[in-house]
Amino acid sequence: MRDGLRVIDCDAHVMEPDNLWTEYIDKKYRDRAPRKIFNNGHVWGQLQVDGEPIFFNYPDRLVEVYEENVVANYGEFHRDGFDAASQVRALDQQGIDIAYLYPSVGLYVTSIDGQDPDLAYAISRAYNDWISDFCSYAPDRLKPVAMLSRHRPADAEQELRRVVTELGMRAVTVRPNPINGKTIAHQDFEPFWTVCEELDVAIGIHEGSHTRLRATGQDRYTTHLGMHAACHPTEQMMAFISLFEGGVFERHPRLRFAFLEAGCGWLPYLLWRMEMEFKLWKYQVPDVHRTPKECFQTQCYINAEGGEPYLPALLDFIGDGKLLFASDYPHPDHELGEELEEVLEAPMPLEVKKKILWDNAASFYGIPRAAAQPQ
Repeated sequence: MRDGLRVIDCDAHVMEPDNLWTEYIDKKYRDRAPRKIFNNGHVWGQLQVDGEPIFFNYPDRLVEVYEENVVANYGEFHRDGFDAASQVRALDQQGIDIAYLYPSVGLYVTSIDGQDPDLAYAISRAYNDWISDFCSYAPDRLKPVAMLSRHRPADAEQELRRVVTELGMRAVTVRPNPINGKTIAHQDFEPFWTVCEELDVAIGIHEGSHTRLRATGQDRYTTHLGMHAACHPTEQMMAFISLFEGGVFERHPRLRFAFLEAGCGWLPYLLWRMEMEFKLWKYQVPDVHRTPKECFQTQCYINAEGGEPYLPALLDFIGDGKLLFASDYPHPDHELGEELEEVLEAPMPLEVKKKILWDNAASFYGIPRAAAQPQ
């Protein structure tokens, strides 16, 4: 709790230990599991899977800068290897009650076009078993978000059923990028969305730069500045377009999506433009009947950063029931507690802040509104 307000972090991260992949993966794939190409003590570093690097255009100097920022911002947690106990201490220091934990390098290890689907499936299972164990340290505070492989749609369906029924997970993350040329709205994934709706899981759409997939900007920029600025908001925009024009929203009206780690400033422009395009060209999507704005307001949420200057206007545009808070802990872009401090200081009414910090995330992740504050 912070300043009398309960807080759900809708998008925090874990820092996966190097030995996760070899210890948790099926022994059949141990020799092909993710591992560091070099290991000189960096928290971030280039990894390879089956002899292939997981990052695109990822220079050593960027690794060094990441490391410097992580040590400066999260020194005591870094020294403890970002284990589960340190994760809870970080929540306490920030004043956060519950955190939903997303992968870091896990966003990349099955995000390689042409990857062996059997290996990708084994990697996703290994991660999910590990994150389940990690969160068992404080299950009321640490909430696991499952990672799935999209290389073979049937694997995604099967693993989703396993993590929900056997491991008790209630949320899953998917990347917005096409994988092997197939967008998240491709017809091959229709059974997957059916299972998501059936099991009532929350779906967090999360991008990451330097991926080995098609990503906006990486065909024209070589700097992290250019790639990171381009891919996060633009890939989220294209994911929303895909889900809309591909009819996923229409066919699965009970699905809940959150667009994470890209701010919210892109949303008013995208919805305005799509509303206009839909009026002009809706004959091209005859099975889609609700407007883009209706789809967003009934099924979607978005991570708003407190420092964004247009938050009051966005509240007027979509209301106060769709904005989420995220810390992005412990990534090097932010200092500890910085994101929460910005939300608390933002020029918004207290009732709106309560919704952003708790109510909206509780609705998205399916937490009962009357849930007791974690001890």
